[in-house]
Amino acid sequence: MDLDNHKVSSIDKFMNHLDLYPDDTTNKEIVIVGGGAVELDVAEYFANRGASPTIIEMMNQIGRDLDPVTKSQTKEMMEKHHIKQMTQTKLKEVHENYFIVEKENQEIKVPFDYGFVCLGMKAYNPLYLQLKDYYQDKNGDVLEIGDCKRARRIIEGTQEGRNIIHLLKQKELL
Repeated sequence: MDLDNHKVSSIDKFMNHLDLYPDDTTNKEIVIVGGGAVELDVAEYFANRGASPTIIEMMNQIGRDLDPVTKSQTKEMMEKHHIKQMTQTKLKEVHENYFIVEKENQEIKVPFDYGFVCLGMKAYNPLYLQLKDYYQDKNGDVLEIGDCKRARRIIEGTQEGRNIIHLLKQKELL
């Protein structure tokens, strides 16, 4: 994945190298593994350029964590562009121009012109324990917040930031 001249990309490569993808993707098969908001954005990006996207999702529905308004708009977009959905389908293997997936105990080969593996993010906190240990002896607190604690959507991070500011104001530290 993410190799030069390779057809399988992560969301990072996609976002940082949009210039690698043609403006006209008519008749191109795009397969996206993952059914969250980011994956839906990738599907819409290519659908608007003439491609035939397919979304593969392990859960029983695509976009299940979206707010009601976005869910409704997403449903309309998927119907308009005839985006194929493969729910309750699990990624088994990644190959240069196809994925092997499993649905109902049956393996299926899903070919693509461009494939994307977008399976979520993990928390990244290499300094948290070091900072916590350092400030423990100095009567200080170190809070694990944001994506250090758990990778999430920006709206959740914004709410967490507001909560921290509210707490600091309550303690008259701000």
